[in-house]
This record gives sequence, structure tokens and C-alpha cells, in this order.
Amino acid sequence: MKRWVTVVGVLALAAAAFGYEVVPVAAPESAAASAGHGGGWLDTAADEPCLTAEQRAAIKVMLADSAAELRARGLLPAPDASAAVTGLIWPVRAAAHVHDPGVHGISNFVDQNAAFPDQLLDYDCGARTYDLTSGYNHQGTDIFTWPFSWHKMDDDDVEVVAAAPGVILQKSDGNYDRQCGFGTGNWNAVYVQHADGSVAWYGHMKNGSLTAKTVGQSVAAGEFLGVVGSSGNSTGPHLHLELYDPAGNLADPWAGACNSLNPTSWWLDQPPYYDSAVNALRTGSAAPAFQSCPTPAVTGESLQFQAGDLVYFTTFYRDQLQGQVSTYRVLRPDGTLWREWTGSSNQPHYAASYWWWSWFLPVDAADGWWTFRVIYQGVATDHSFAVGQAGPTDAGDQPRATRLHAATPNPFNPATEIAFSLERPAHVRLRVHDLRGRVAAVLWDGPADAGRHAVTWRGRDDLGRRLAGGAYVVRLESDDGAWSRAVTLLE
Repeated sequence: MKRWVTVVGVLALAAAAFGYEVVPVAAPESAAASAGHGGGWLDTAADEPCLTAEQRAAIKVMLADSAAELRARGLLPAPDASAAVTGLIWPVRAAAHVHDPGVHGISNFVDQNAAFPDQLLDYDCGARTYDLTSGYNHQGTDIFTWPFSWHKMDDDDVEVVAAAPGVILQKSDGNYDRQCGFGTGNWNAVYVQHADGSVAWYGHMKNGSLTAKTVGQSVAAGEFLGVVGSSGNSTGPHLHLELYDPAGNLADPWAGACNSLNPTSWWLDQPPYYDSAVNALRTGSAAPAFQSCPTPAVTGESLQFQAGDLVYFTTFYRDQLQGQVSTYRVLRPDGTLWREWTGSSNQPHYAASYWWWSWFLPVDAADGWWTFRVIYQGVATDHSFAVGQAGPTDAGDQPRATRLHAATPNPFNPATEIAFSLERPAHVRLRVHDLRGRVAAVLWDGPADAGRHAVTWRGRDDLGRRLAGGAYVVRLESDDGAWSRAVTLLE
């Protein structure tokens, strides 16, 4: 379990207090320079166990009883020593409706040093783990969701999947999932036994999200088990993955010089110790504001702006290290560069961090879809936002035959026709987004022939519920590219 502490954004002059160096590389177009910048990080220090000794002992008894019953019923094959687990896949994934490049970070590994307190040793001989004066040593890998973990839990954004095939040994569900501390009950979890007899514990999941499969049924690697939550002893949504070898001994899936529990990696493709990457880019009308647990953050997000507006450009990182340089660019709809700057951290390591800059758009900013691009560790990540009319017009701005036509009527109530044309057959995704970028409705997701197609949208989500009046963005994606239009649903 980890303590979730956030530091919120500040104005430019105070940004250095958060350990972030800002190095501008392009002069402003006018006297109106950046209006401010700031950021923060999650303090992943922990001071309570994910499981008490009593809870862990009770789980082991429960699993032993369940294994005996399943074997008696012929539902649990005898362990096969030749089928040793050496190919775990990553146990969390973004749900299909999420398109951020990353959704997680790691706060804690297994503590390899049995002494305590503050006698810390992870598999790579570092100290990314914790122990307690009570004698507790962390016994699993903690994978948290980032950014906006409570939003991600509420929207079922991050799924727990089976890291290896096996049989469901036991399930625990029905426990409260917005926990913010210790001593607050049991977790929601799925326990899977693999072919060699080893067992994986997947804990802290969202109440009611667990797989519909029952105890004794098989799951494949990558099969859905539940949604990341905050049940049991937890202070924020995260997955606690705990592994035991066929003899019932604690295992650490990570290969490293200081792993004394098992000599080889259990991962099919072991991630690096510091898996530095951009998790998300956002534009908004304000900087994100993180709230006390369990209140979801105020994201400040928006995709829609007008010329002259103040826009906040925010980047969310995992495993950000000192000296790693990010290059930030804002591109006009025609692809030309409007703004560029760089930044780097002066702190050794942030498990999760975020940094924002605010800029006033030009008063003559071109209508269309602009691009916020960040280049970090050799990888470019893009985020689109609309200025003025949320997309190019039919006349002259879309030279290819593939295009998204203007919705008719617009504004509308109760329905509007949304049409698109394809130059050639393609797989098409046509979706409606709210101004925070969340998918509000899926209008088309599948193959389509060349030519013109039209669908009718009645202002409802995929469950048939009427959406609130206001502005939405219709986005068409195909092999030829992506196009967007603004639509307005009247009350």
C-alpha cells in the first residue's frame, strides 16, 4: 500500500520548488510569453501493509481448501513441473475506449531484505519497496494507475488481466473499493493457479468488476479478471500482484542481482527497472487539481478553444529521471510550428509526475485541429485540440476523398446525420467525444466500403441514455488519417 500525495501546479516563478527545470528554446511571438508553468508528483511512500498477517494467513487457508475441493471435483489438474511459468505478460491494460499511451506506474517491488525497519532492498538492489516497524516486508509488485486514478476506476479505464493461463482458484468480491487507509476491510481479488502449481494473487480490484467466470474455470493469458480499484488496505487505485511458486514460497517475478527468491525472470518480456515514458497529454482551460482521497481530480481538460484563449498544456510521466529532456511543440493545423520549448527534471526519480505550461493562443489562430506534441526518450506523442470550428471544412481543407462531412443539422435536437466518405475500403472508427476527450458514443467501429456512408445520432450514449446538452466532438479514424467535427446538442 502506498500513500498518495499530490503536489499541485504553481506559477512559473515557483516551478523550481517542485524540482523541475524549464529551458525555453524559442522566443515568444510577442510580449505575451508563457502565462505560467508548474506541476507536481505522487509521493509513493507507504506506511501500512497491503495485507495484514492475519489476512494473508486466512487467504492461504482459503486457497488450500479451495484447491483440495477443485482437485476432488476434477477441476484442478495436478501440477506439471515441466510447465514452469516463465512467460508472464503485463497484468494491466488500458480498456478499449482509452487511447493514452500509458495508464500505469510502479510504486513498490518485493522487499528482499527480511530485516526492518527501513532495511530496503528490491530485486535490482535499489530501494523501491517498503517495510514497517511491525515486521511487515512488502511481498508483491504494486502497479498504480496514472493519471487521474479515481476517474480511471470510475470509468473502468484500466483492466486487470491474467498474466498467465490457469484455473481460478478463488475469488473475493463485494468489498468497498474507495478505501483511503489501513484497517478498512478485505480486498476484492482473483487468485489463479498455473499449470506448474504456482499461484498469482491479483488484489485491490473494483467492487463488482470481477470476471463472471467461476471458481474452477480456466482463464487464458491476457483474459479479463477485473478493474483496478482501491479495496482493502489501500490509499488509491492500484493492483497488488503477489506470486507463489509451486511449493508455496513467495516469488519475485523480476530477475535481478538482488533477487534471492528465484534465479530467473518470470516475465515473457521483463520491463526495465525505470520504465520512463509519457502516460498522457492533455490540453485544458486550467491546470489539473488533485483532491484528497477518494475525491477525483479536477482535470481542467478541454479539447475546444477559441483564438486568443489561454490553453494549459500538461504532460504526465511515469519513472521520470533526472536529466531526461522533453521537447514540447505546438503545431498549427497545417503542421507548421507555432511554439517550442524544453524541460527536464532535476530530481533523481519520480514514479509519477506531471508538468504544465500555459500559453495564450494568437488572436488570429487558424481554425482547425492543432497538435500538442512531446518528444521524450526518443518517442513522439501527439494530442489534438480544436480551435474555432472543431475541424477543417469540406472546401479545400481535405484534399483526399476520405473525409468527415459536416453534421446536418447542427446544432440539433433530437437527431443529426453524420456522414463520411472513404477513398477505399477500410476499417473505420466513428465516435463522439465530450470536451474532456472521453468517448460518449460509438457510432461505427468496423469495416466500411469505399464511398459515402451516413449514420444518425440521437444524442444518446451506447446504453441509450440521453446525454447532456452542449458541445461534442465527432471523430473519424481510418487508415487514411483522422478528422473531427464539432456538434452541439441542444437541451
